[in-house]
Amino acid sequence: MPYLKLIRCGNLLFIALCLLLIRFGFFQQFDASTTLSNLDFILLTIAVVCIAASGYVINNILDYEADRINAPKRLVIHEKISEKSAYNLFFTLNVIGVGVGFYIANVIEKPSFSAIFIFTSALLYFYATYLKHIAIAGNLVISLLVGIVVLLPVIFDLYPAINTNNIVNQRFIFNILAYYSFYAILINFLREIIKDQQDINGDYKVQSNTLPLLIGQKRTNAVVFVFCFILFVSSIIFLSEDLYKNTKAVVYALVFIIAPLLAILAGVLKAKTKKDYAKFSLILKCMLFFGLLSLGFPEYLIS
Repeated sequence: MPYLKLIRCGNLLFIALCLLLIRFGFFQQFDASTTLSNLDFILLTIAVVCIAASGYVINNILDYEADRINAPKRLVIHEKISEKSAYNLFFTLNVIGVGVGFYIANVIEKPSFSAIFIFTSALLYFYATYLKHIAIAGNLVISLLVGIVVLLPVIFDLYPAINTNNIVNQRFIFNILAYYSFYAILINFLREIIKDQQDINGDYKVQSNTLPLLIGQKRTNAVVFVFCFILFVSSIIFLSEDLYKNTKAVVYALVFIIAPLLAILAGVLKAKTKKDYAKFSLILKCMLFFGLLSLGFPEYLIS
């Protein structure tokens, strides 16, 4: 179990589920033309999961000092797994992820696309060692990587199958997934700032330069409030202009987007304790989960 904890298996399952829902739910529903066989798509999923897992491992290794304060009960490095074993796992996961990614890029006859896996792997290391200690930049980079996960099936499965006969439908599918990707980036960005609030003591100990340490918790709460408000208004406009005829989609959005945003808006300016921020972080995680879960049954929402 310590290894499952080290690689954050719950988050990895979510990534795998998201990719599989796009391929076997979303693409099928919209009659998308695809390139990869089912086995190759599963290999793509494995490559993505391995690289994401390596990112969690290197984070856990390098965050040891901060985690001793922020999350002492979740510590596994030095407590249950040696640092050397963790580094070995980190390298092994990267080799598997990049290797399988290289294979997939060759299957679709786009070998240059293997650079995506190499670049992502390098960026996750750069994030853990340097970027995460820089206010906003670290939050933005990790959020962009979360958003890219949604677009990977487009890059490796949808794009290579485009021809003059299906280009309209392929483009339509890409546009919808681009919305989902943007949604994932925004929600995760907000959650990363909330997590910085939650982990302020440990981050202070390791001299990180996160937003709460830079401008204070009260001002950071105000930033989160303004960001949430903009997101709330944008969501209302989107619902009223594009989805208002789809009752099920509107209800789904009200329950899993609008109501959670209202809960954050109502409480974030008064938030002070680790428990407060943990609650908002969980709300945002649920928003991300249920938002991306809808990829699996678009025919039910958009009917």
